[in-house]
Amino acid sequence: MGKFVDRVGMTYGRLLVVSRAGTSASKKVMWNCVCECKNQVVVDACSLTTGNTLSCGCYLKERITKHGGWKKSSYNTWRAMVRRCTNPKDKDYAKYGGKGISVCSEWMEYLNFEKDMGEPEGEQTLDRIDPYGNYCKDNCRWAELTVQARNIRKPVKNKTGVIGVLQRSGKWVAQITHNKSKISKTFATFDEAVVGRKELERLHWRRA
Repeated sequence: MGKFVDRVGMTYGRLLVVSRAGTSASKKVMWNCVCECKNQVVVDACSLTTGNTLSCGCYLKERITKHGGWKKSSYNTWRAMVRRCTNPKDKDYAKYGGKGISVCSEWMEYLNFEKDMGEPEGEQTLDRIDPYGNYCKDNCRWAELTVQARNIRKPVKNKTGVIGVLQRSGKWVAQITHNKSKISKTFATFDEAVVGRKELERLHWRRA
């Protein structure tokens, strides 16, 4: 366990830490903070130190008036993405920011997100290629729900501990399902198979 750091009096973005707020169910140290706008908010230590939470939410509200993106689908997606990763009050925070999933620093500005991702088509929504990874250009795509359904985070049930990596007859196999067909490659080592699985995802799922 790391050394306890008393953060009272420290400032993170627009937040001033005023007192400790106990420990969360996931054993994270929580802090009572006062925002520059005078609102109060409780934030975990990790969100403060990583910069995931910079205000009570007022910063995002201010950004709305600085660009024309508020009418676009990408803007609503961006706002929801940032909130669930940075705002402990968001209904989905426990599954994202609370799990350590963050938004890359470039994407904290909507215009950078829009430049990298463009606009979704049809019923597409934002999807992380590696469901355990963070939100960034290399790990995100617009995808239909049918594509996302096979890419959700779920318990790993095989013996190797990595989804899509199996051991057969002394060899390591990377396997993926695409268009209802299984595609696999065989490798000499476990590490090579893990990399091979990621490559299969990139080739067959990224543009699916």
